[in-house]
Amino acid sequence: MDLVSTSTSPFSCRICNQKAHGNHFGVLTCRACASFFRRAAFSKWSQLKCQKGGCSRNFCKRCRLKKCREMGMDTTKFQYNRDSFRATGQFQLPPPRSLASFVGRPELFLFCDTEAPNAKMLIDVRYLLEEAGRIINQGYETPASGKNQLENLTEGFKYIKVDMNNISSSKYASKDAIISMWEYYFFTVTRWLMYFEGFQKLNSHTQITLIQSVWNVWSRLHKYVATVDYHKANPDTLPTNVVIHNTLVDIENVEFDSTWLSDYPVEHVRRYLSVQHCREFDILGTLRKLNPSELEITYLFAQICFEHAGKRNQGDIMKVTEQFLDSLANDLHDYYVNEMNNSRYFLRLTQLLKINQAIQKGIWESRPKMELGRVFNVLKIEFSHPEMFEDSGYY
Repeated sequence: MDLVSTSTSPFSCRICNQKAHGNHFGVLTCRACASFFRRAAFSKWSQLKCQKGGCSRNFCKRCRLKKCREMGMDTTKFQYNRDSFRATGQFQLPPPRSLASFVGRPELFLFCDTEAPNAKMLIDVRYLLEEAGRIINQGYETPASGKNQLENLTEGFKYIKVDMNNISSSKYASKDAIISMWEYYFFTVTRWLMYFEGFQKLNSHTQITLIQSVWNVWSRLHKYVATVDYHKANPDTLPTNVVIHNTLVDIENVEFDSTWLSDYPVEHVRRYLSVQHCREFDILGTLRKLNPSELEITYLFAQICFEHAGKRNQGDIMKVTEQFLDSLANDLHDYYVNEMNNSRYFLRLTQLLKINQAIQKGIWESRPKMELGRVFNVLKIEFSHPEMFEDSGYY
């Protein structure tokens, strides 16, 4: 069984591709590049031209600063309390499962012929949990000033919103691009949830369980919202263009590398991975028509996350998420009645929630097909923490 890390180098700096230290100014970087950006962000280098006409590898200061900004580094994303850890409740990664227990074989029989048809590639995603734990221990990156929990979450969403002026385009979906997408959404959801006081008060085990449960469904709604925002800003763009992470992709024509995922033909893998897409309800059209405010969008994210996590985990987590939803519903009522002067908001809210219902319906209806795919080994990847990828389409 091959072992693959979730980062390319592994855990490589997005600027220089050396070993990354952590998240600095909103981007996964090494200490050296973080220190450089801290010094150079407001320096003369941003105003000068590259003497070489453009650096591709050994960056001059001007091109290094340009690369930092292109990757999303921003001085407004400075992390407060970077070295201030909570005395109690600090996140600790549980003892790792042994490879033998994960594979389900005695250690004597762990290794198999990787050329065999059913050989699996193990993707180690422990780094995602460790980095999420570090983000939790640091607390939120900027102080929240909302008068209630929904407003605080809205501040968090505005902070991590996709910058429409810095979206790149891609015609090729590689393994590295997909793994980078997983990293982005997992870390982004963690930072966003830290703006919610109820989440901050949970024990570390429950916090990580919630993140594992919601990051994928959060990413699905995020792709729809980001795509609508892009189409508003660029009305002449192709209708098949969608925004994933911070990348514009023509979903009908993108070249997809599926060789690391499956031995089946690429068109079959595409069809298999698309079974969760909602085709009965026009989500993009509904978002365009209703044009929800940022607070309403934030409520949609919170509602779909906490409802999905509660139904998936049941028990104590369902009790917690129901309390969260009740609190946020009260905050939304206050917003409609006192700020929007609209006490008859039921119809509008019903239409908005149909978006979440359509996304969840797509997930629920795909589960039998996903189970059948596991029986026939459609995908040849396994994860060190498979619970993170339930309902993702990759498990």
